[in-house]
Amino acid sequence: MSKKDYILTIIEKFEKHNDMMPERLQAVIKEVKQDIENVPAETFYLQTNGVVTQSATSGGSERNDPLFRLSEVYFDLKKLAVTNRDTHPDLISAITQYEGLLNESEGYSPE
Repeated sequence: MSKKDYILTIIEKFEKHNDMMPERLQAVIKEVKQDIENVPAETFYLQTNGVVTQSATSGGSERNDPLFRLSEVYFDLKKLAVTNRDTHPDLISAITQYEGLLNESEGYSPE
């Protein structure tokens, strides 16, 4: 499974809970999904692998990066997942997958 496919799987799990989300959150998730779907898997990997290929002053804004935009709503998604943990365990599972992808889980501690 490519990184693109993995992230799309996580986003689809988020989308299953659209009825619980504010419209703003739904819109961001939909936009991010569309942006990711429109990029070939290899290109997506190269854009998101964390390797710097140009100086910060010559590149485009990271605000156009779908993963950055998804990270901007991360805390809203997490709050929603934690609040509904008992009734929607699959949402907290999707958040955990997303955290693992970004190494942002609570237990993560580089040594």
